[in-house]
Amino acid sequence: MRAKTVIPSSFQDFYDSAPKEIQKYLDKAAETPQSIMWHPEGDVKTHTNIVFNRAKRTGDINFMLSAIFHDLGKVDVTKKHATVPGKWSAHGHENISAHLVQKYRDWIESMGGDYEKIHYIVSNHMRAKQLDQMRPSKQLAFRQHKYYDLVHQFSEFDDMTKDYSNDLD
Repeated sequence: MRAKTVIPSSFQDFYDSAPKEIQKYLDKAAETPQSIMWHPEGDVKTHTNIVFNRAKRTGDINFMLSAIFHDLGKVDVTKKHATVPGKWSAHGHENISAHLVQKYRDWIESMGGDYEKIHYIVSNHMRAKQLDQMRPSKQLAFRQHKYYDLVHQFSEFDDMTKDYSNDLD
């Protein structure tokens, strides 16, 4: 049986304990913009910090690690809209983020995280936002997945339409 790891208590503690590549992604996330309509909080690192702090309140390491990873892929794919000022897209970022979860499975598990749950949350966090646009059969299949409730709960942490003034370090 694996020894229980002490869970870092802050976003900065997670950053400090993360592999160097994850730290570099988070550093670049501070310079990765997002569309103000969906992300009035600003850059991806600020967003990640807010989502992390919301997740931390659950005490669930799986939510905390999902928060760290969920938008890292935006660093690689964010593009400015050709004609609309202040509009940015990051299509497919969840795929890159999920790949990073795979790559750092050992670190995730050393932190006490459940790789399967975290990978599913990170891979599907954008699908949860598009549930209403899915065909009924796709909605049903998604809702019946054993980790759907986790993705649904995580999407609450990821919702920037809710006041986040108490969620920043």
